[in-house]
Amino acid sequence: MPRTFIARLLLLLALLALGVAARAKPIEVVVSIKPLALIAERVAGEEAEVRTLLPPGVSPHEFALRVSDMRLIRGADLAVWVGPELEGFLQKPFAGLSGAQLITAVNLAAIQWPADAAAEREHQSDAGHSASHAHGRDSHVWLNPANAAVLAQELAQRLGQLVPAQAAVFTARAEQFVAELKALDAALEQKLSAVRNLGFAVYHDGYHHFVAHYQLNQVDYVALTPERRPGARHLYELEKHLKREAVCLFVEPYADTDAATAMAQRVGLRTGVLDPLASDTAIADYPGLMNRLATALVGCLQGAY
Repeated sequence: MPRTFIARLLLLLALLALGVAARAKPIEVVVSIKPLALIAERVAGEEAEVRTLLPPGVSPHEFALRVSDMRLIRGADLAVWVGPELEGFLQKPFAGLSGAQLITAVNLAAIQWPADAAAEREHQSDAGHSASHAHGRDSHVWLNPANAAVLAQELAQRLGQLVPAQAAVFTARAEQFVAELKALDAALEQKLSAVRNLGFAVYHDGYHHFVAHYQLNQVDYVALTPERRPGARHLYELEKHLKREAVCLFVEPYADTDAATAMAQRVGLRTGVLDPLASDTAIADYPGLMNRLATALVGCLQGAY
């Protein structure tokens, strides 16, 4: 066999190998927070590597990017975040990405927004709670399973554009996930219906999507953001309000809640823990996150702990 033929054959095989390797390289997906990562991983599968920027147990309101995070963002095929209201630290880094590279959850047209936010703020102001500081919409959109479905479908579409040969696979995964979300939603609806009329307060004002979707009776909150410590006057007014209308106060694992917990003890409220950012490493998927929230709510409100 002529040497030139062997050389050309080896070159062709090498080029084919390089082509296969290039196609086999996973899509790089960077997400801001773990709840979004849980949704992205469900749709992306092995075809993508999903990297989360925010470490467990850290509030997005006070996080600062590291050099390694900037490298991840620059190398990403697709970036996913909730939006500037929640992850302000990403506003400048993400500004350099094209529209095709970025999914902003709060800008997706099909996202459902609670209709009770303004009424809730008015109610709290009337109750003497210093909630007269009207603020923007609640950006914790993932706390409604219908919104998780919207994000999953958008992810499938964008991933399919990046790898057209796998578009049908991404779509099928998203459709399966949406079906699972409908079953999850029905189960949560049934579970939470038993405590629908029991009043409770949360540490920070980030549960409108969950509360409105399941028609729960949140009567107040301690702070607008997890890292904002309440003042003495605010706690005094809150204490009077909760004594009349609540049975539980829910705190969060990444917030300084000592003053609020002490206030709850004075009033005689039970306390529970809500983890909307899925900081616990045991929370490995989106249904696990939502079931954990529902279990915590029901357990405290019914006096199980």
